[in-house]
Order: sequence, then C-alpha cells, then structure tokens
Amino acid sequence: MDFQSQDNSSKRQAKYNMVQETKDTIANITTVTATGSVVMGASEVLTLILLITGIVFNVVRIYEIKRKKKDQ
Repeated sequence: MDFQSQDNSSKRQAKYNMVQETKDTIANITTVTATGSVVMGASEVLTLILLITGIVFNVVRIYEIKRKKKDQ
C-alpha cells in the first residue's frame, strides 16, 4: 500500500514538472518572438502584444517558483 502511494506521488511530481517545463518553454518562446519582431520591424501592435505576453508569462513563472519554494 505504501509503495502505491509513493508511485502515485512520483507520477504526480513528474506531471507537475512537465507542466512547469511547458510553461517555461512558452514564456521563453514568446519573449524571443517579441524580440525578433522588434528586430524585424513587424507591426508595432503585434510586437507590443507579444512583448507584454512574454513578460506576464515570465513573471507568473517566477512567482510560482518562489511560491513553491516557500511551501517547501
């Protein structure tokens, strides 16, 4: 019984890590895309939206990392 709970816990942790990695990847891709748009001189509105979205994703990611460390 104890082995099953450890197995479920490790599966949950692996799933959580995958979600965190996905969030990190999305935030980084958005930020790089916004930077590329600035360099290429793409539409100012699109560039601004991408830049703000990238910043928001990174701030949320940093907040979640700090919250997780605080909970431990």
